Amino acid sequence: MTEPAAHAVAAGNELAGRVAIVTGGARAIGRETAETLAARGASVVSIDLSSSDEAVEAITAGGGTASGLVADVTDEAAVEEAFAAVLETYGSVDILVNNAGLFAGLERRPFWEIDLAEWERVLAANVRSVFLCSRAASRPMRAAGGGRIVNIASNVVTFGMGNLMHYVASKAAVIGMTRSMARELGPFGIAVNAVAPGLVTTEITVQTVPEEYRRLVAEGQCLREPIMPADIAAAVAYLAGPHARMVTGQTLLVNGGATMGPA
Repeated sequence: MTEPAAHAVAAGNELAGRVAIVTGGARAIGRETAETLAARGASVVSIDLSSSDEAVEAITAGGGTASGLVADVTDEAAVEEAFAAVLETYGSVDILVNNAGLFAGLERRPFWEIDLAEWERVLAANVRSVFLCSRAASRPMRAAGGGRIVNIASNVVTFGMGNLMHYVASKAAVIGMTRSMARELGPFGIAVNAVAPGLVTTEITVQTVPEEYRRLVAEGQCLREPIMPADIAAAVAYLAGPHARMVTGQTLLVNGGATMGPA
């Protein structure tokens, strides 16, 4: 599958004819990403533990094409079944956004107080899911000779946030996997990149992160405004589209400059 040159693609419709899978697409960043990709012409499938009906209805109401599947992306059989269903319905998988993951509700504590069950639950949600979904997506992408995989990491990897080591380790693994997959899949015309957000204001973080902490994070950024889901979705759409034709193996920090360091 040959990617069109960026200048030859009509603005706002650059993903027409593409089929995009977004894991965790029912709400928050995932939903915003699904809606953004659909608005740019892609047929979008949300795979989530929860129903994606609201996201699908919003996309179709706006004239887009979307559907939802309920599946556990940490389960090998469930992933294989979901991707087979997408291929049967749409005929291809051109874009994969590995957004599903676990952050909200994690208790911050020293790593020696994290029990093994919680450690494995976080690594399964944030790492195993990326491996399983990327492996499944790579088959039709390799056969087609192209595709895009975008993994959602986190800027905490850059400074090693304390008392959240399982989450930090999982997102560091995602960045490492991104670079490794970029090398292995590049010869097939498949680009693999990551987006590493700062603290994003979503309905989930509003419920789980104190307002004062969110305010302090924003004040520590160079751009001192809250980061919104649309900011992340726009970065994903760039990496999934033709304007990033020669970008691969990269991690794009979308954090308002929070990790620039002291002036």
